[in-house]
Amino acid sequence: MSSRTPPLLELIHVSVQRGQRRVLDRLSLTIPAGEHVAILGPNGSGKSTLIKTITRECYPLLRPETSFRILGQSVWNIFELRSHLGVVSNDLMAQVSRDITGRELVLSGFFGSIGIGPNHRVTEEMEAIAAAAMEQLEVLALADRWLDEISSGEGRRLLIARALIHRPGTLLLDEPTTSLDLAGLHQVRGHLRTLAQAGTGIVLVTHHLDDIIPEIDRVILLRDGKVYRDGPKASILTALELSDMYGVRVQVAERDGFYHAW
Repeated sequence: MSSRTPPLLELIHVSVQRGQRRVLDRLSLTIPAGEHVAILGPNGSGKSTLIKTITRECYPLLRPETSFRILGQSVWNIFELRSHLGVVSNDLMAQVSRDITGRELVLSGFFGSIGIGPNHRVTEEMEAIAAAAMEQLEVLALADRWLDEISSGEGRRLLIARALIHRPGTLLLDEPTTSLDLAGLHQVRGHLRTLAQAGTGIVLVTHHLDDIIPEIDRVILLRDGKVYRDGPKASILTALELSDMYGVRVQVAERDGFYHAW
């Protein structure tokens, strides 16, 4: 990355309050553009709130020392941001309130909606881009299938295709393998590896060590709304560090670049 290229994400002393609870507490974090990084932490550590802060569903408390920038800017047009940062969140599937097809789900990414409405004008170019993204994720055969007829793994790959239609420099993934069976896990992780190797940045937010693909070099541990550890994967994903963070005895093993804990 050029020294003049601003970081993808730069958070300085960011605090977020949800109800009576301070979920992010003066969190400071910088992620360069194009980097492959995993953000790991137990339930309640602030991972989901961090994602919602990045996507502007939550807002930091206004304080003089607080700064939050994406690619050097504190204010973004959300449609322009999608060409830099594609978000893959299971929350999107939860918003599906009517029957839509795989094709409609992917195309709806152009409009920031879930499904295609009567006010949406789909062009031939959009159709071609959506078809190419579905083919890349090996879900083109699902174009005319209803979402309630597909597996969780197929749905997850459709969401990734939806994010890719804007050709973002980085994908932000929120627990991408939750509820997937072994076949779904293998397929989603394989596609993420291919994207990372092709130059798409990966910011993976998870609490599963197994989700951390070999291409990810940096791991950030969150605890109590703060960065608890941040560094190279090999020095962070150790029995000592993870046992200390989770407060239970953890064993860790590495095989072919994947880490497993029990």
